Amino acid sequence: METDKLNDRENKTNGDAQLAVIEMGELNHCSRPSTSGENKSSGYLVTLMHFIKGNIGCGMLAMGEAFKIGGLYLTLFILLYVWLISVYNMHVLTTLSRKVQNRLQAKRAPSFGDTVENAFKMSDKWIFRSISNNIRKIVFYNILITQLGLCSVYILFIGTSLQKLLLQYSYEINIQTVLLFTMPLIMVCASLRKLRFIAPLSTLANFALITGVITIMYYSCSGPSSKDVRYSYSKWSELPTMFGIIMFSFEGIGLVLPLFAEIDDDKKFTSTFGVLNFGMVAVMMLNVPLGMTGYAKWGDEVKSSLTLNLPYDHELTQFVILMMILGIACSYALQFYPAAVIVYSDLEKIYGPFNHPAVWDYSIRICICLVTYLAASTVPHLDLFMSLVGSVTCVALTMIFPALSNLAFRTKDKCSFFGSFFDMVTILTAVIGSVTGIYANTTAIYEAFSESRSNG
Repeated sequence: METDKLNDRENKTNGDAQLAVIEMGELNHCSRPSTSGENKSSGYLVTLMHFIKGNIGCGMLAMGEAFKIGGLYLTLFILLYVWLISVYNMHVLTTLSRKVQNRLQAKRAPSFGDTVENAFKMSDKWIFRSISNNIRKIVFYNILITQLGLCSVYILFIGTSLQKLLLQYSYEINIQTVLLFTMPLIMVCASLRKLRFIAPLSTLANFALITGVITIMYYSCSGPSSKDVRYSYSKWSELPTMFGIIMFSFEGIGLVLPLFAEIDDDKKFTSTFGVLNFGMVAVMMLNVPLGMTGYAKWGDEVKSSLTLNLPYDHELTQFVILMMILGIACSYALQFYPAAVIVYSDLEKIYGPFNHPAVWDYSIRICICLVTYLAASTVPHLDLFMSLVGSVTCVALTMIFPALSNLAFRTKDKCSFFGSFFDMVTILTAVIGSVTGIYANTTAIYEAFSESRSNG
């Protein structure tokens, strides 16, 4: 009886906001998590494709910048280190999700926020239980900020790519003006309220991204390499920016539990050669060669997005850039949807029920879209923006919340020392990377903003 009451209360307080987070999987062409194990239908290959797609994006295109900051050897080491921690925490999340589901005897696999909250509630340590009522909101708002940060990065990517493309036709326009030109397209994407209208855009986004990656690899592997390639870092102060970019590239942890809930056999997801391990290896096999070859090709001239290093005077490059712009605009709609639903749900809880929900929904979407534009135009530096988002919310979602939940849920046994040690190392890495990243990126953004004002 107590378990049923707990489940009813959780379902009521979650509302549409939790559903939006769960549906992030559906936005990437995977179904909503099943209500029972009998309806789980996704196979290994389908789930693997969704997993890989959810972990690649603009962060992958910034890997050349990361290697420029840290050099070939140090960046590769940190990338592998972060990758191992990310894989470990993804396994932690899936294990905790299944344990929480079994403990609650729930039919639906818990979401990210549910898993963290219930791990805290079920802890035998009072410090975790004391903050369990607020931890889900913290998780949700981190997801919200991450989604809006991704949207702002997408706007910046579109603006900078279009600005350089227009420059080839002798149209020299500042980035703020270019961003205003792109606003109608982004507003249309932000106004899509139904999943059936949004989900097909994922196919176009995938095609554009694959086309761009192939083109970048072709250009970076052809012709002579740069002579100013470094094997180590040049400045200690820039390393937190590199860490933030790497964290930003592992942006798909929010999709782990929805995909895990939908696969027809749990072992296909968590086994040695399962979706999680194999998918993360595939992501690394994309990030590492793309970043290393891009830096080896262009050296210190490598840009915050590798697409900006392509020869824009070639017709093939111009076609690819236009496709990438369209694909990223489609991705904006995918990332914007859960953020809009979370904000609408919270406002409706406070001021609702609304008499004209559609009018409120469109108004909220327009306001949120303008916020992402304001952020993008205020910080017109793609690498710094990605690194700041990666240092704040991506670190929290990928490292801090899974590690804290694991510490909270773990009972004292012979294996607890080693597990607790790994979790503490994860938290220490996250705290150092986040604090230094926030300081370094805000300082760099302030300096860049001051320089642009003095120049113009």
